[in-house]
Amino acid sequence: MFLEKPLFKRLAVYLALNFCLSLAICSSFLFFTGGHPVELAFAGAVLVSNTVMLYAALALPACLLFLFAPGRALLGAVMAVFQLGLVTDAAVYKIFKFHLNSMVLNLVLTPGGLDSLDQGWGTKALFLLIAAALGALQFYFWRLSRTLGSGWTGRRAAAAAFFLLLFVFADKGLFAWGTLYDSVYITRNSQLFPLYQPLRIRSFAGKYLGVKLDREVRGGIDGKYSGLAYPAAALRVEPPARPLNFLVIIVDSLRADMLTPDVMPETAALAKKAAVFEDHYSGGNCTRFGIFTALYGIYGNYWFPMLGERRGPALIDVLKAQGYDLRLYASAKLSFPEFNKTCFVSVPREGIYDEPAGTDGAQKDKDISDRFKDYLKARSQKKPYFSFIFYDASHGSYDYPPGFEKFKPAAGVSQLALNKGNVADLLNKYKNSIHYDDSLVGGIMKAVGETGGFKDTVVLVMGDHGEAFLERGRYGHNQGYSPEELRVPLVLYVPGRAPARVKAMTSHLDIVPTLLPLAGVKNPAADYSGGRSLFDAGERPFVAASSWDSAGIITRNFTLEMPLEAYKGGIKVFDREYREVRGSAAGFSPLILRFQKEAKRFSK
Repeated sequence: MFLEKPLFKRLAVYLALNFCLSLAICSSFLFFTGGHPVELAFAGAVLVSNTVMLYAALALPACLLFLFAPGRALLGAVMAVFQLGLVTDAAVYKIFKFHLNSMVLNLVLTPGGLDSLDQGWGTKALFLLIAAALGALQFYFWRLSRTLGSGWTGRRAAAAAFFLLLFVFADKGLFAWGTLYDSVYITRNSQLFPLYQPLRIRSFAGKYLGVKLDREVRGGIDGKYSGLAYPAAALRVEPPARPLNFLVIIVDSLRADMLTPDVMPETAALAKKAAVFEDHYSGGNCTRFGIFTALYGIYGNYWFPMLGERRGPALIDVLKAQGYDLRLYASAKLSFPEFNKTCFVSVPREGIYDEPAGTDGAQKDKDISDRFKDYLKARSQKKPYFSFIFYDASHGSYDYPPGFEKFKPAAGVSQLALNKGNVADLLNKYKNSIHYDDSLVGGIMKAVGETGGFKDTVVLVMGDHGEAFLERGRYGHNQGYSPEELRVPLVLYVPGRAPARVKAMTSHLDIVPTLLPLAGVKNPAADYSGGRSLFDAGERPFVAASSWDSAGIITRNFTLEMPLEAYKGGIKVFDREYREVRGSAAGFSPLILRFQKEAKRFSK
């Protein structure tokens, strides 16, 4: 039936009262800022702006429910549940440093889950009390809206809307400015509020506004405003009398089964005098999180606060403090992903070579190899070095020069046309690109040997993540947590250490706890990493991997995929053949609990 204007005024007032309640609830997130005046101003704007966006989404269903008398009662219930959701999310964020998602819901809804979090009957009683209070408030708001609605005018509504829009423009404008000019007090708060949508214009500004985006970045943030406790304890370092060099070589998209004498003869030759980790997993299913976990030794979810605060890894900090010559050679620019603001934020620009000559990945990979070999021959032997070499020919287009088409037939295939019938040609092209990059690794190993480096140089050769070729219905990476996407080779040569074949599950998170003791760090690994030394004996219950908004828990027999954002849906469990197993997520609750504790351990 047709509703008269006073009733719509009442609806507006009712929503306005709920809006104020939501503001009060969400203001609790302000306590998780560092307290710097700039971020407090920004977070205050986001508090209002984000609540406006949430209510903009609620407005249409609220109006539809309001059209009919029974719907108005239902609207009250919907708003009570919505407010309870905000309260729950605030409580979840305090405990987990995540917003409400399926990982948290699994812990809360599984029998014994709350008890495992030390949240017993008292917590459950408090939850019921809050739910009852919110229901009572909806009844009170509905009655109050009748009185206040009489004074509500169109002019007042327009003024309120204009005022609220100012907060939206302030929020989006400040975040866009913060990303352009590296205001860490703004950018590090992008995940502070639930379902917040930041405005990023870096690509647009660089392309159309002439903004230079790749200037040298300098970290970081005043420690008193930091939201991180990384490392968890001050590092105790006793530099060795004869420091070792560290050479890290990463081949993009290099999956575990490529490490054979047929595909990678040079790396296989190195493996004969090194440790080979036969069941090694990347810490992420894409480059961003794979390299991040390898250099920080902590879970991939820390990427976001580390980026926000421009905080570099302990590994680089320790080596820099000891006077190491830091040298980076990359075929792809280190500004995307933003390694220049995370992993290598403290590396001087003169030590970075990430704009090599060449028109494809193969040519660029050769250029960075030649640059490193030139450096190796010319460097001062009085100063130890850390070098990071990142090959890109094996990523995406699978480039290689003439003479390296060992595996045939090899051809590029459009992803739209890719199927089981033609994927073998694309896989051969990929293998040829790996074979080519392996030849470059061989050239570097020859140069290391010729300069006497094997007596004082630690060498790692590995993949950042893997690559799938429809073995289980998926192509590429960043799709899920299949073995093809996560399992990578890891060959580690340490001077004086006997060759070994390690069959235990290992992870990128274990690399830093292996290297830092070689640089004289005496702390236990838990002070700076979520991993352990690669050479520690014994099995572990699981390894973890991360992506943008999800994470994986990988055991010997199962893989658990869990979204870290509410919009990603529910938890999924897969068996060894990566077939989904329904109804088995409850058994993972103890592992999820361990995961979430580690995922917040380096946060204040």
